[in-house]
Amino acid sequence: MKKLVRTVGLFLVVALAAGCFFACGSPAAGKSDTIRIGAIAPLTGENTLWGQILAETCEMRANEINESGGLLGKKIEIIRYDTRDDAVETTNAARKAIQQDGVVAFVGTESSTTTLALAEVCEELGVPFVATCASNLKITITEDGATRPYSFRSGLNDPQLGEVMAQYAVSVLGFKTMAIIYNIGQDYSMGIRQEFTKAFEAAGGAIVAEEAFNNGDVDFRSVLTKIKEYEGQFDAVYIASGYYKEIGLICNQMAELGMDYEVVTSDGAMAPDIFTLAGVNCEGLYFPTSVDIHNENSAAFVQRYIDAWDWDPTENAAADAFLANDAIEMIFAAIKAQGAADAESIRSGLEKLGTISGVTGNITMVAETHKTLREVPIYHIENQDYVQVDLFMPKE
Repeated sequence: MKKLVRTVGLFLVVALAAGCFFACGSPAAGKSDTIRIGAIAPLTGENTLWGQILAETCEMRANEINESGGLLGKKIEIIRYDTRDDAVETTNAARKAIQQDGVVAFVGTESSTTTLALAEVCEELGVPFVATCASNLKITITEDGATRPYSFRSGLNDPQLGEVMAQYAVSVLGFKTMAIIYNIGQDYSMGIRQEFTKAFEAAGGAIVAEEAFNNGDVDFRSVLTKIKEYEGQFDAVYIASGYYKEIGLICNQMAELGMDYEVVTSDGAMAPDIFTLAGVNCEGLYFPTSVDIHNENSAAFVQRYIDAWDWDPTENAAADAFLANDAIEMIFAAIKAQGAADAESIRSGLEKLGTISGVTGNITMVAETHKTLREVPIYHIENQDYVQVDLFMPKE
């Protein structure tokens, strides 16, 4: 009987300890010799390429840091989380990462829709993230204009991207009137279209026509035909899309319809497959990119990536690898500055980051708004090649 009591008592002690253990965090969360950072992005589905680049960049930098002794005497551990390019999947993955795996910061995601879902979880559970290509303003600023305390980015936001192209179109290219085609089902497209319109009009330009298409459309002739009704009333067409396939197909169909206009668009055009898709029809496009991929550090970075993963990440993914690198560097800099690697210390360090040097050049964090500042490269497609024609500093 005494033996049974002792056995039951021991069982209860173990059970209670286990309950506290899982309530307070998983075994991984309690490890003190590692700093767990989540790489959260689409790892399956149509946009896997971008998720792969984000995760591999983070792992490459973590391996390099670990080989040189780690941070604060600890090893960096990167854990991959699959958003499946879906807001609900992102929410579930982020909760697991924080509550079960002990992740103290995230890099990602790369799309605005999934990053907005991540922002809600991180704000609720008090863990910071640095977005890469996701550019919707609401990622860092709420509807009422407040700054989200746990949301940061390494790239530019939609107002910046839209403002840059609008200001450049008026002040440098001399366009005074514009027709716009945009994707009503894509947060990115809606964001840059809105800010382009505001900035274009503020600079003295006028929007003559606007037409929307739906996410997944491949035939844009009906939309373009409506815009063509205003022929002669606008100087150029702005294609507000984040995907090179949409941009390329629109250029093809504009040519079919005899619409011979200058075209300005987004950084989605920075994918060489657009030349296979659209050929001469995409000649002359102007577009901004978030980063200067031809700065003195970029070639060395790309070579390190090739050495690590045996492929070139810049072939069809624009600046994704560079922005992922800068995002993880921002987290590392925050940890070093704070001398601590808990979530709240990293958040504080990111907010106080000031200016650091990334692979894409200097990055300045505006503490009040979590806005990232940098000069914006402007590209022109010439002879089916990308030519950087300007480094443009937008007006505030």
